[in-house]
Amino acid sequence: MQELCLEVHDIAVCSVLLYAAGCFYAHPHFSLIFRKEVFTMKEKILSQNRTDTKYSLVYICSPLRPVSPDVSVHPDELKANLRLACDACTFAAVRGFIPVAPHLYFPQFLDDNKPAERMLGMDMGLELLRKCEALWIVSRRISYGMSAEIKEAQKHGIPVKVFTEEGFKLYTGDGEVTDNCFNDTVLTA
Repeated sequence: MQELCLEVHDIAVCSVLLYAAGCFYAHPHFSLIFRKEVFTMKEKILSQNRTDTKYSLVYICSPLRPVSPDVSVHPDELKANLRLACDACTFAAVRGFIPVAPHLYFPQFLDDNKPAERMLGMDMGLELLRKCEALWIVSRRISYGMSAEIKEAQKHGIPVKVFTEEGFKLYTGDGEVTDNCFNDTVLTA
């Protein structure tokens, strides 16, 4: 199991970058580019005495539900969406943040296809969001669930950033559902 986790972590940076660029899947070959950076960061973090470190909570905002009109690809799209969230969590963790991604956890015990259970999961996720210091959008597309999260963050003054190929950009949009939220960003310092 640990070997599998290391393999997934090795490709975290690459797959987040490729997904943010509009790809649904990152081939493991591309991980070679980022392998050294990810391992170096992980080793540095693990070798430090972190008992006095205060970690910031960051909310990972990415799609869960498949949207392809071809339902035969929904299982692969769902798997890619979950992988993106997992990779974004790794990306955050190796940079010293505690990632909060309810859409990775809540579907383990709540059925996203049942409206009452989806609403409960959304409500609990928004409660977690209010405890975070930032929200990171790690997808070009903003789904209905993401839209609610972004609007809640904005309502509470929580900074909303978008991860793009150029790095993090401040999100300046209104949180509406879109296929390209990169249009509503400005580069942050």
